Amino acid sequence: MLLPSTNVGAPPTRFALKARPVFAGILVLQSLLMFGRFFIMDLWGAMLTMLVVLMGTFVISSTGGMDTTYCMYYGLMCLVNGIFDIILCIERWVHVKYTFFSHGAPTMFNVGSVVFLLCPVVEMAATMLSAYIYIDAQEAESRLMFPQYFTPASEAAAVRESLQAAAQGRGQQDQSFVAFQGRCHHL
Repeated sequence: MLLPSTNVGAPPTRFALKARPVFAGILVLQSLLMFGRFFIMDLWGAMLTMLVVLMGTFVISSTGGMDTTYCMYYGLMCLVNGIFDIILCIERWVHVKYTFFSHGAPTMFNVGSVVFLLCPVVEMAATMLSAYIYIDAQEAESRLMFPQYFTPASEAAAVRESLQAAAQGRGQQDQSFVAFQGRCHHL
């Protein structure tokens, strides 16, 4: 794999479980926007959004958990699709004779404006939520794998004070330390 991934069998973190209803809500919103894109005849955008929603359904497991590996892939797909939708929104703003919401424009044009404005917003929100879930899972896995680096605050403060004292020269000097005195060789 090109990107690091977490253990697929790892249980979801507390944050992931708390964010699960929000994640499901974003998926429902993306599904509605997908049907809106079919309605305004943006077939290619609707198909891409359908693939993104399909990947999002892989994140939510039927056992009540969340798969963080699929969450990372879903977030990347939302980011790419969101960038394309931002470009599409700018292109629509520049090349169309009406403003986004115009009284003189047909109703289908105004519905399309709503869909084209909401799609990038929802996709970027989904990207941010997926990133937070994935980063939280990475930190939880790091805490489990390397507990020595995650010490209580009192121990961390004592270590910080000893490092500051050593940096200022107040700490104990290691008398047995001898700098390298050999000959250097260039390759």
